[in-house]
Amino acid sequence: MSNYQLNKVDEAGEITKTFDMEVRVYPIAEPKGNTKAFAAVTIDGMFAISGISVIQGTNGLFASMPKARDNSGGFRDVVFPVTSEGRKVLNDTVIAEYAIALDALEIKQESTLAKIKEQKEAALRPTPDKSTTKGAKNKSEAVM
Repeated sequence: MSNYQLNKVDEAGEITKTFDMEVRVYPIAEPKGNTKAFAAVTIDGMFAISGISVIQGTNGLFASMPKARDNSGGFRDVVFPVTSEGRKVLNDTVIAEYAIALDALEIKQESTLAKIKEQKEAALRPTPDKSTTKGAKNKSEAVM
């Protein structure tokens, strides 16, 4: 999860408004189709968008907005940026956060694999033979 700051700029290039955007991306560990992750965005702590999908398209990754089935059986975005600039900012931010989350997932998977390997190696190590010391009160009795 990362926080971003978005600036609304007027035609003269002046910042007219600043928005805070919190982005959370949940990569799919082993994706089976084009969907690589799911995301949620909160804008200014007041407006949340969940159900965003990170999709691998023919031209690369993109953020697909939440959809609902319409009367004709197709799908329509239920939440969407109004301007192409807004769509680009949202898309770029979600994709950047996906890259960060994917790196974290890979590190976590590598760490888990290392722990599993260590546990397997420990299980294969010979254990000390305790039969020679069974019932002995101290080492000197075990040797005799």
